[in-house]
Amino acid sequence: MSPAARDVSSRETRVDIQWMRALAVGLVLLYHFWPNRVQGGFIGVDIFFVISGFLITSHLLRHPPAKFHDLAVFWGRRVRRLLPAAFLVILITLAAVWLIAPATQWIDNAKSAITAGLYVENWNLAAQSVDYLASTNAPTALQHYWSLSVEEQFYLVWPIIILLLALIARRNPNRFHLITGTGLGIVVAASLAWSIYYTAANPAAAYFVTPTRMWELGAGGVLAAGYAAINNKLKRYPAVQVGLVAIGVVMIVGSAFLVTGTDFPGWIATIPVFGAIIIIAAGPADYKISFDRVLKWRPIQFLGDISYSVYLWHWPIVVLIPLALGHALTWKGKLVSIALILLMSGFSKRFVEDKLRGQHPLGKPLRRTFIFLLAGMVTISATGAIFWATTSKAITVPKIDPTATCVGAQMLLDPQCQGQDIHGSKLLMTPLQAQSDMSEAYTLDCRWTKSDPQSFPFCDFGSQPSSTTVALFGNSHANPYTEPLTAIANDNGWSLRTYLASDCDPTVTLTKQFSSSAENKGCLSYTTNAISDMKQHDVKLVVMSVRSHVQTISGATELLNQLTSAGMDVLVIRDVPRHSTSIPDCVSAHPDSLKSCDGSRKDNLHPDPYYDAAAASTDPAISTLDLTDAICDTTTCYGVVGGVIVYFDEQHLTNTFAMTLQTPIESAMTQTLGT
Repeated sequence: MSPAARDVSSRETRVDIQWMRALAVGLVLLYHFWPNRVQGGFIGVDIFFVISGFLITSHLLRHPPAKFHDLAVFWGRRVRRLLPAAFLVILITLAAVWLIAPATQWIDNAKSAITAGLYVENWNLAAQSVDYLASTNAPTALQHYWSLSVEEQFYLVWPIIILLLALIARRNPNRFHLITGTGLGIVVAASLAWSIYYTAANPAAAYFVTPTRMWELGAGGVLAAGYAAINNKLKRYPAVQVGLVAIGVVMIVGSAFLVTGTDFPGWIATIPVFGAIIIIAAGPADYKISFDRVLKWRPIQFLGDISYSVYLWHWPIVVLIPLALGHALTWKGKLVSIALILLMSGFSKRFVEDKLRGQHPLGKPLRRTFIFLLAGMVTISATGAIFWATTSKAITVPKIDPTATCVGAQMLLDPQCQGQDIHGSKLLMTPLQAQSDMSEAYTLDCRWTKSDPQSFPFCDFGSQPSSTTVALFGNSHANPYTEPLTAIANDNGWSLRTYLASDCDPTVTLTKQFSSSAENKGCLSYTTNAISDMKQHDVKLVVMSVRSHVQTISGATELLNQLTSAGMDVLVIRDVPRHSTSIPDCVSAHPDSLKSCDGSRKDNLHPDPYYDAAAASTDPAISTLDLTDAICDTTTCYGVVGGVIVYFDEQHLTNTFAMTLQTPIESAMTQTLGT
């Protein structure tokens, strides 16, 4: 049987494309259910990008757009093909979040629903990726729409580029494919170059943004421009075809097991991307011994058929089923979840995707398609906005007397409270309120951040002016002490000046490497600028608290000595215990069993080289304060103490709980100052 006899027209469903889709979505499923076993399974998304770019460009090259109406027709087909199912999943997922997820996750999911419905979820996630606090948030049930957003943005721009190239090629129609292929190749090369650069400069954001991903879709487009010539030659050599497919499969599957999310996409993404390109270039070939002969098995082709619906439904189920069950999925639970995904995807494909694509009346006249698009986006945005606004009304933090008996830290510090329920008889704040209960240092933007590494915002609180200036110095674990120290400063007629950073330790020698040289330099400059400013403002006492990443005791000692040699006293507050999960989320999920949100003192209390260096110092200007016993007893660290939720996430103190620490902090400060 000759290769040509069994070839499949590019206009028909191709067996090889279908099993590639099945492979891609299968890798994504395996990665999300067993991330430790298939650590690079996320590259399935990159395979989808290549396939989409190839098929869409093939269509556009067969029917080159010549005017705006042609573009509208193309966009209309994409809307009818992709958006009905996508909109349905968003609305059902949002309803499921309301029914299943803790209230502390509602606002993030509402935001995600809006950005997913507008197809800008990738930019939403890129913005969050540079926010240190947002990086610890629970994943939303719709964040997988980031890749769909990239595709839709590609579909918006790509046909316009081809239209322009088609206009250029009008004078030389015989070179149409050469001209378009060259033009598209330039776009791909530029995007790949930017991807390599930006992945090195800002890897968290680079994973999501369209310019770093466009080359993957575009690479499939460049292949489409030269596909006929390449495949016609390859069909003469069946063994070469099969060998190329084998190489492509090895590149993809090998990437799925070896690639990590570090420095991705960048140049590493070229491995699975070019693996996919090699397979598509080889073309369909149903030989006696070939991949197509084996992988045309109906279950595999069916998975390829429903791959889009599988991708839509899989992530909401991955996120929401464990919340509904109250525990992580077991092997059996994962298999049942996969079966549920396939079932829902089959129905979605048959009754939504297939019903509304092609020549459905929704597309006649064409304006109906765009009315549907607008109505769908407005409906989802309005639903998400109402969900968001309704939830936001409930987050005003109540005023609690921080000196009240057995409230907050007093429950463990006051001997009168011994024998009482450490959690308190009732919660004095809701989990939703706790989640937003942050100090003014956040709302007033008093922090050095990686997003603007050359800006060093120092803020003033307390009595102004004053003969005694106190400094608060540290990273995000020092932020919660801003308002207790402000209250102490006001009571004593002191001024308070804050020197705070996000995800950056005070250090004289950089011990944590950031993703760019600008961030490394900025973190070091934050420390040197802070110390210089303290000297200029004649700071008498420096209160420090730091979550140390990789700082050593010797490095911390050197920093402390710099402060004391400038004539400043130093009080180091030991870093707080850290839990493994968000305490507000836990309390919301277990309102009748608060002990579920407690942890082991042994596991939650981590080394603190700054505190250890201060404790080991013989310098009388250096003192320490350990507030661990306000959160933990001898064996247990609590998520709720005296009716107050201790953390607004898993490791940062709520402002309310920090205020209940005012008495021991003030005592330590006055003792250090000798007042």
